[in-house]
Amino acid sequence: MATIRCGPVFVIIRFPISRVLSCKNSLMKHMTVHKNYSGDVNGISSKVCVLEGNFPQIKGVAILSFASLREAELWKDSVPEIKQQDWMDGVDMVIVPVCHIPPPEKRFVQMLDMRFRSINQCFGEYSKEMETELRQAGACAGVVTTCADRIHKVKGLWDPFYLVINFWPCAAAFEAFYNSAKSRELRAKRCDFAETTSCVFELTPLKENWTC
Repeated sequence: MATIRCGPVFVIIRFPISRVLSCKNSLMKHMTVHKNYSGDVNGISSKVCVLEGNFPQIKGVAILSFASLREAELWKDSVPEIKQQDWMDGVDMVIVPVCHIPPPEKRFVQMLDMRFRSINQCFGEYSKEMETELRQAGACAGVVTTCADRIHKVKGLWDPFYLVINFWPCAAAFEAFYNSAKSRELRAKRCDFAETTSCVFELTPLKENWTC
């Protein structure tokens, strides 16, 4: 059983891209329930760009935030569809602790799942320097940095090992940093210490118009 201390959490849902409108409609239908439990829908993305590893491109991502694990679980238990095995043709859902809530204008998300070969070297020779560079480039870095025993699995087969999530103001800001010499140098260093799956996507607020 995952151990999540007090503090805010994200509910992350991976759903089949073909069911993006179903996901949107399901979340909007229960907006009052979100509010009853101090929750908010950060947004939904139906377009995921895989940068490293094998994150499934056939799945979109929705992120919800709650003030605590308890409130996230109360929300989950109050939405009947979630209890159905075939909800949206099968989803992955996890609850993860949040270090700090990103500003609402930062909606471009970078997600990494790392499996360490040398965790001490990764933190000592990569993580701190990368976080500094990310902040200087305009990212809200380390919104989520959590290991498997603090990730609460709710549904599906997704089993992150060490999850890192950064929020960026826009795709252009991310791409400028990602393609920089410094970023390439740090990613090469990270490869010595960890096997990584990473992807990026832009969260669209529920109330914006959708096109399919």
